[in-house]
Amino acid sequence: MAEKTNQPSHNLDISYYGQVCFGERVSGDLAFFDMDDQWVFLAIIDGLGHGQEAHEVAKVAHEFLSESWNPDVVWTMNKLHEVLQKSRGAAAGLAAIDLTTDIMHYTGIGNTVIRRLGATSSRLVSKEGIVGIRMRSPTEQQLLLHHNDILLLFTDGVSDQFDLQDYPQLKVHSSQLVAKNIVRKFGSRFDDSTCLVLKYAK
Repeated sequence: MAEKTNQPSHNLDISYYGQVCFGERVSGDLAFFDMDDQWVFLAIIDGLGHGQEAHEVAKVAHEFLSESWNPDVVWTMNKLHEVLQKSRGAAAGLAAIDLTTDIMHYTGIGNTVIRRLGATSSRLVSKEGIVGIRMRSPTEQQLLLHHNDILLLFTDGVSDQFDLQDYPQLKVHSSQLVAKNIVRKFGSRFDDSTCLVLKYAK
């Protein structure tokens, strides 16, 4: 089980929570975030399968992102593909938010999910493929964020079949509590399940 939160910064509240697949000791999922004065970078990684080998994929991805993330999400995805080429591969969703324009830049490969809930709800689409194994050229999508938008990034261990009516307190709970409740309410016990939450306020 993993959990991380930060104190709200730049009017942001970001947290993640992960649950390990039943019978395993370590997770193949990774949630990652970092920021500087202009950019917030978010990533959700799902090493193929679960257990120790998937966990090793997540460790390699974490080391790369910690040292080398770039707001050019297509560049970062291509480099991540190179880094993971000797592994079993992963699904990945990468997002970079420009705090000067409120525009989020996103690219995804495989079955991770990114959703925006707020005055307008939407989701961005990931391409088919496996990062590190076989990957079509990633493409960037953009989304203008608004005050009080909530971003959810999660792995396929979390069911995508829920909405605000299934969790109405999502708007008022902290990102830490939202991440934990989404995994506990909608996550599978038989797969690694991880959710990263950003509550965006200007």
